[in-house]
Amino acid sequence: MGITGTHFETVPPLSDIVNHFYVIQSGQKDATTVARLSPNYEMMLLFNFSAPIRLSFAAAVLDTTKMDKVAVLGPLRKMLNYEVLPGTDLLVVVFNLDGFYRLFQVPVDSLDGEQLHHPDDFMASPVYQELWDVLKRTPSSEERVAILKDYINTATHAAEDGAQPLLEGADYFNDPQLQPAKAIAADAELSERTVQLRFKKYVGYSPKEMLRFLRFKQVINAIEHGADASIDWFDLIHDFGYHDQSHLIKDFQHYLGTTPETFIKQIAGKEFCTTRPGKNY
Repeated sequence: MGITGTHFETVPPLSDIVNHFYVIQSGQKDATTVARLSPNYEMMLLFNFSAPIRLSFAAAVLDTTKMDKVAVLGPLRKMLNYEVLPGTDLLVVVFNLDGFYRLFQVPVDSLDGEQLHHPDDFMASPVYQELWDVLKRTPSSEERVAILKDYINTATHAAEDGAQPLLEGADYFNDPQLQPAKAIAADAELSERTVQLRFKKYVGYSPKEMLRFLRFKQVINAIEHGADASIDWFDLIHDFGYHDQSHLIKDFQHYLGTTPETFIKQIAGKEFCTTRPGKNY
């Protein structure tokens, strides 16, 4: 069978909450391997229907941290390393911007992005354990995703008024000529400090952190989708606005725990995945 990854897209109004669903599966005879997910600012809800899987962050080795049945993870400031075991069956819900907050009503900046959280810790009853039980008995990924879509549409809260200026100004992060926090603050007649605090609440990142992340993600995408294996680091430094080579290396260490050269030789193209583009980046 080999390892397979399947995306399930969303449509409005769910697409305001969930970017996409992603299913990772492997055959019972497949060898254990280690896969990696690039840092991303999206929150994720994970359902594991197979044996517990070990995970670690950046350059850390797989150790004792394991995901059992259901967990919340994010925002992912460091590369995620995770085992894909024989018979792995994993379903991931990837949220858009304030989507996680709208479902759980938990400020994202209150969570540790390098720690697994059980979603029932945010609930008054074991809702997600019961949901896992239902999904486990459901035979196909398509049916599981349909069940989750129905549940999330039903359980999600309306967007808060405080989030609206951030959502309306999200495209400012794609304009290198603008300072997004300042532009959003001007549009909404808010202070920049208020905008920054609201970003942390709903997304988990400050606007400055998000800009840094988005630039680094562009660098990774440029490397992975380059026309040939030869990378001109000085072109990358120039094209993406880094000060110099040490500035770029610092981001590789920060997000991936490794150097650019090691990334090219040992990680890129080898079970390394970046999240699919969302509607705002």
